[in-house]
Amino acid sequence: MFNIHALRVKCEGLPQGDLLRETSNPISIIRRSFEARPTADVGRGSEWHIGNVEDVNSDGIAFAMGRTQAVTTPQFDETTHNFLEEEAMRAPFTLGVFDLGTQACGIIRKSGVSQNTTEISAKLARLLNSAPFARESNSVIVVEPIPDPINFIEAIRNALAVTRFSFTVSRPNPQDVNRLIQGPAKQFTEKVGGDKGKVEVEGPDLNKELIEDVTKAVAADGEQATANVRLEDGGPPKRIYLSGSPVIERVDPEPNSSVFEAILHSTRRAYERVRGLPK
Repeated sequence: MFNIHALRVKCEGLPQGDLLRETSNPISIIRRSFEARPTADVGRGSEWHIGNVEDVNSDGIAFAMGRTQAVTTPQFDETTHNFLEEEAMRAPFTLGVFDLGTQACGIIRKSGVSQNTTEISAKLARLLNSAPFARESNSVIVVEPIPDPINFIEAIRNALAVTRFSFTVSRPNPQDVNRLIQGPAKQFTEKVGGDKGKVEVEGPDLNKELIEDVTKAVAADGEQATANVRLEDGGPPKRIYLSGSPVIERVDPEPNSSVFEAILHSTRRAYERVRGLPK
């Protein structure tokens, strides 16, 4: 058994692009970026790589992701009986799977490589964007942690009233956005030439059921939300944030399945739980 980070990988079109450049299917761009096995400098002189790319059934793309670093190790030469230091190359790495159906990605939490969800998201985004396919389609690949919405939703349910609700949107890509609100907001953000947008509504007693549905979609999309809730009659409003811990999912491989199939299954399970989709 082990744990994985649950991330959302999106490919978003950029404003004011080269009109002669062809736009491509977002999933195709992401797939080809993995298959290119890119290398990138992610800062502090650290070089990271994607490798070992292979298909998982027809549903996902498995990969290894890690860094290379030169280390000096003390050695003893049996012939000369001299102690010396030799330089060697270390390559700590972790494994992950990108789910083509949900655009979610599960990456194994591994000490020294991928303990921090935000950091591993940023490194994966840097690597995928170092391949030429997103740039050639006037797009950018965005990788964001999927926040766990449970505490936020519980606070909404338990409130006497919700008086303000807002959430962020980015440019269009995911195929499962909330069609009532997220979809038009994303389209407006794109048409106006923006990168990020924000939708906010106020009222004495907002519809909790609708807010919960949108919150799940926002969390699954890797975006943020806030709300003002009133806990008692006449009491002051309290501000709450969809900024809980990123989703970490347990993986328990079946005896007859590969580790990549297990990661794919757990990644999809985590995404569907957040999104509120039927299992």
